[in-house]
Amino acid sequence: MDRAIEIVWDDSIVLATRLSPLGAWHLYRPGEVFRRPVERADVVLDVGPWIAVCFGASTVEAFKDFDPRRHPILGSVGPDIASDNADLEECVDRMMHYEERDATVAEVLVDQRVVVNVGNVYRCEALWACEIHPWAPIGDLKRAECRELVTLLREMVVAGSAAQHPTLAVYGRQGKACLRCAGLIKVTHHGEASRVLYWCPDCQTAHQPLTRPNFTPMFIERNDTPVDSHPAAQMYMDEISQRRAGNF
Repeated sequence: MDRAIEIVWDDSIVLATRLSPLGAWHLYRPGEVFRRPVERADVVLDVGPWIAVCFGASTVEAFKDFDPRRHPILGSVGPDIASDNADLEECVDRMMHYEERDATVAEVLVDQRVVVNVGNVYRCEALWACEIHPWAPIGDLKRAECRELVTLLREMVVAGSAAQHPTLAVYGRQGKACLRCAGLIKVTHHGEASRVLYWCPDCQTAHQPLTRPNFTPMFIERNDTPVDSHPAAQMYMDEISQRRAGNF
């Protein structure tokens, strides 16, 4: 399983790396011989008395983080929900102590500082199953509700529900009748990453905000259906389409 490590500078520049199973960061003093060939290094950071070298990175990304509210838990990646020893209570704790209490639960579920390996499909399906409104402020959720969400996400990921249950409740079903209440499934872009989000506004009403957020529309009409451009989502939907075609 890949491991994520972030290095943050005072000017908010972030160097994010994900390490392959054999990847590692090494620390050396100037003049020391690297334990691996230098040409295999993905990142070399020379800060004078120390040299930090990254080998075996599957992803290297640099970006500028403009949100100072993120700093109290910088570099703290949440438990990997797909791991055999995933600490679900730690995920719940991170949800309960999420600093931005007005952040939506839909955005929190895909924040890797809370939990790792929650895909967009699982996020939509879990929120529907728990009847929680996607725009519910994380500060409004009870601990039991957070635990129910995390437990369900864990079950979905481990079981590989995409392969075992090709009929999804909301994901990819915009404009169709909800399987629970027959309401109309909606879809929109949501959050900083502008990922698509499917939900049923008729039955996902738990903690529904009184006013809709000003950073995203509550829904997009069916003819303007947004597309989830994430490669994993595209592969997922291709597989679902193939399985559905085989059932008819």
